[in-house]
Amino acid sequence: MIRRFFKFILISIVVVIIVISSIIGSASFGLFGLFWERWTTALMGNPLDPDFSWYQPLERTQGNFLSPLEKISPEQSEIALEVFEEARQYAEIHGSKSLVIQHKGKIVFESYWQETEPDSLFGLHSFTKTMNALLVGHLIEDGFIDSIDDPVANYIEEWRNGDKTNITIKHLLHMSGGLKESFDYSPFSDRIQRAYGTDIVSANLNMDPEIKPGTVFSHNNYNSQILGILIQRTSGKRYSEYFSEKIWSPLGSRDAFFFVDRPDGMVHTDCCMWASIRDMIRIGQMLMNKGYFMDREVLPKNWVNQMITPSDSNRNYGMQIWLGNEYQERRAYDARLTMYANFHSEPYVADDLFFMDGIGKQRMYIIPSESLVILRTGDNSPEWDDSKLPNLILNALKK
Repeated sequence: MIRRFFKFILISIVVVIIVISSIIGSASFGLFGLFWERWTTALMGNPLDPDFSWYQPLERTQGNFLSPLEKISPEQSEIALEVFEEARQYAEIHGSKSLVIQHKGKIVFESYWQETEPDSLFGLHSFTKTMNALLVGHLIEDGFIDSIDDPVANYIEEWRNGDKTNITIKHLLHMSGGLKESFDYSPFSDRIQRAYGTDIVSANLNMDPEIKPGTVFSHNNYNSQILGILIQRTSGKRYSEYFSEKIWSPLGSRDAFFFVDRPDGMVHTDCCMWASIRDMIRIGQMLMNKGYFMDREVLPKNWVNQMITPSDSNRNYGMQIWLGNEYQERRAYDARLTMYANFHSEPYVADDLFFMDGIGKQRMYIIPSESLVILRTGDNSPEWDDSKLPNLILNALKK
């Protein structure tokens, strides 16, 4: 009992010291202080979903906003008003901040909660991963890489000698890189350094191999972050600059932001982009239209089809994006970690549905056959049913 008491006192003292250092850290300890500030403030709030102010520094990706998305009233749409109301109620009781439905290129319904507005910034979390897949298509078209079957080591010099030369770009796109993930959440663990650290390039590239690449699906951040490093190095441009040039400005979006590990450092491409709610609909509309937005070709021809082709390691995952073509009641991020699985009460009504999944049940469902995009942002809800909203709207359209 006495030993436990003194252990508690020791831990409390350490926490107090860390909190104090976080307050003065950035000024007094440079990058070391920046890390401690992130770590301690995340622990004092929600470490999986920190507030916007936590993400410092940020790097702007330039938009080119010209006009808002087309919108009609719910009464003018093909979907019954009672269906919209049922969708609104479901989103509301599950802690949503926004629900936006676009049909045939026009917003037909939107609802907002918790002081959120249509142009509010929201944290994309793992939606950010999909941006890597969009840019890899452009790397090929621009001649910066030859193929997704190329070894990553062809472009990342740190991997040219050693035991990671057999990992391909496709393996990373499919979340099957085979590196050893850590579940150690102590401050100096490689997992925490990859999330909060000030040198995420080294932290990711120094990971050890564990299993044969391409054989096991594991939705881990390192796959996406290493893709981001590859994109920046091969394009010869800042990731945010290349993304603006190839994707964000052509879509007519407002400025958005990426989280950076340190001033002038590496952009986080595994998570943490911030963009306006309506601008994410532009991404959904572009993917729904096979890479076109407002008659403008934003992605290389046939690239979306390649993105949504099932991977060998997971038939419900393509290139940095989820697929709904095979029913799984419990969709897991890793077959070895089924406690984090997502519930689906029934199969998706549309076989061609694919979607983005961000922590906290951020979702954007895209259904090309019905020209439908559904975006939900908000707080985490353990009771969230991933098939509820898309099937509700799809069934209404099929009547």
